[in-house]
Amino acid sequence: MSELQISPAIHDPQGQEKQQQAAGVGILLQIMMLVLSFVLGHVLRRHKFYYLPEASASLLIGLFLRSPHSFAFRSKVFD
Repeated sequence: MSELQISPAIHDPQGQEKQQQAAGVGILLQIMMLVLSFVLGHVLRRHKFYYLPEASASLLIGLFLRSPHSFAFRSKVFD
């Protein structure tokens, strides 16, 4: 039986670097959102605004930040 010759994958350092950079930016944005939600929760408690819990405030932050992005790239979202 003949053995199959498997060639090694093409090494693309620039493509890997861009993927790592994009992953790093995504992680940084998630950490920034987490810190922002903690700060907002602290501000809400400091001003004795107990009507809006920290989790709901975090959802509102996400809604406000996602809405302009969604409307700006509407054609790409629904394709």
